[in-house]
Amino acid sequence: MRVYLVGFMAAGKTTAGRHLARECGWPFVDLDAEIERQAGAPVSEIFEVSGEAEFRRLERERLRASRGLRDAVVATGGGVFDDPGNREWIGRHGVSVWLNVPFETIEARVSARGRARRPLFQDRDRAQALYRARLRAYREAEIEVRVSADDVAVDVARRIRRGLRERSSCDI
Repeated sequence: MRVYLVGFMAAGKTTAGRHLARECGWPFVDLDAEIERQAGAPVSEIFEVSGEAEFRRLERERLRASRGLRDAVVATGGGVFDDPGNREWIGRHGVSVWLNVPFETIEARVSARGRARRPLFQDRDRAQALYRARLRAYREAEIEVRVSADDVAVDVARRIRRGLRERSSCDI
């Protein structure tokens, strides 16, 4: 089973995903980290130098490469699930889990870590508009896990696991 964690930037996909993968004994893949490794540059630099279209191409490429993994937890970038082709692909090759985090929590997380790493979060109003626009796509995920500001990653991972068990009747 491949589990694809989707949601807006700073939703906790990487942090919760690492915990979930550890609990399941599966590999963990962070698509943004894979893109950075492949390109030899941080996401923010790829956006600046090559543009968003090139970043999305690299993102699709790395997403499709995850098909080679038998069991894995994959943390996607915030925009992956906004692409209908990616949503369809994920639906055929794995289970999508939306980490539904309120925008205010995301904003606090991004501000705490600095906005330089987040090319699409340079302006609060634009980021909020992007968040709202992507909600439609995120709602199409097979499983929704609500996440509050007080939740810790290990608890989010356990709720994801519980949702997966309920959905597939398997013991993961």
